[in-house]
Amino acid sequence: MSGEKDHIDYAHELDVAIKPDSTVPLIGKEYGYFSGPGVPLFSIGGGFLRQALQQILVSFHARRGYFIAETPTLASSELFKLSGHMDFYRENMYVFNIEDREFTVKPMNCPYHLLIFLSHLARFRNRVKLPFKIFEMGRVHRYEPSGSLYGLLRVRGFTQDDAHIITPEGEAARVISDVFEEMRSLMELVFGLPIDEGNVRLRLSLSDRSQIGTHFMGSWEEWSAAESALEEIASKIAEKYKVKVSRGVGEAAFYGPKIDLMMSLRGSSGVKEWQMGTIQFDFNLPRRFKIYDYVKEIYGDMNVFIIHRALLGSIERFIGGYLEHYKGRLPFSMAPLQVAIIAIKAGGELDVKVEEVSERVKRELLSRGLRVAVKESSRTGLSGDVRLLESSIKPPLIVYIGPKEVRESTLAVAVYDQRTGRRSNMSVKYGETLEELMKIIEEQEKSVREASGVSPRIPADLSHMV
Repeated sequence: MSGEKDHIDYAHELDVAIKPDSTVPLIGKEYGYFSGPGVPLFSIGGGFLRQALQQILVSFHARRGYFIAETPTLASSELFKLSGHMDFYRENMYVFNIEDREFTVKPMNCPYHLLIFLSHLARFRNRVKLPFKIFEMGRVHRYEPSGSLYGLLRVRGFTQDDAHIITPEGEAARVISDVFEEMRSLMELVFGLPIDEGNVRLRLSLSDRSQIGTHFMGSWEEWSAAESALEEIASKIAEKYKVKVSRGVGEAAFYGPKIDLMMSLRGSSGVKEWQMGTIQFDFNLPRRFKIYDYVKEIYGDMNVFIIHRALLGSIERFIGGYLEHYKGRLPFSMAPLQVAIIAIKAGGELDVKVEEVSERVKRELLSRGLRVAVKESSRTGLSGDVRLLESSIKPPLIVYIGPKEVRESTLAVAVYDQRTGRRSNMSVKYGETLEELMKIIEEQEKSVREASGVSPRIPADLSHMV
């Protein structure tokens, strides 16, 4: 198995993430020397992937009633003292002093989200509807020992598709069920990963009762009630979706128990189980931030909880696992290069026309917001050029334009199907516009559009990459 590619090999081929041991020309040092261990550097392809994914996720959440936020990377340590992180999580945090004041690089987004909620409540009072849902593509940093770092899968700086829901106690079960449905929709429609008993289990992550008060915040009675409630919810979700539930004692967050989505994906060393999304039940932070008191003042006697949730979890870890599972193939909407145009020259009088048509198709696709490249080839070199494309940048669509296509005003299109792992070939007409080709492209985007309402378009000419 040692000769097989892993996720960082695929990332490097796609120009998604630079291998840390890649030498920088002239400077004579490796990329990892400058960025530091556990801080992945996303390259040009990675930039397009992440921006497209952000468009999808922001729209996905906005359509489901989440407000969108962006919070600072740095915070006064006072914020994380209030939340309890400095007492229960400090060993995983980066803490430092500026002008005799202590700051930290945020390890989590939740304290900021709660500040936003409290500020909103102060300004708009009972016009703020509960449950209150707030979402962020939040960049966080956590200390991990250097020996545990590995590619994109275990890092010190990562991004979460992070949201927090402040919900009345009576609606908590419905909210958690709705979050799991969001998780299912995202996995299946955007990434083609089915949620079923064959590849998914739910891990109910619980406290270690002997460590309540030291590693877990709150009282024994609070944890007992919260874990019983979450176990009942997990059982109902498992029954509905026909998946199994297991228990992980001591795996809870320090502020409450959680449900983790565990998914089996193919990897370089066989099938491996990955932790994907998480739904966390929090009865501690509402008290520490005095949310109970403020809600009672505005809405009357009402108990509230906070649901912490990330549908993908760590974006970096998810991308790493996904790349191994699909051997570097990314869905059309997120692929760094979406359409590769191969201009096939035969050494005849139509070669100039082949160049002209290829450039015109490229310009038209760029104007539609797509990422495209033109590669010149020949009849004798075509098979080798295609093999290189398929083993490196892996475009979902390959468009062939040669003398035959020029004469017939057609485009030969090869579309990759992730379900079958094969390409299907078809011929489409082209005229002043590319409507037939665009219909194929729109079909590729259909499930993403169904989930999020958008087809992210970030145009780029990536011809130098092929």
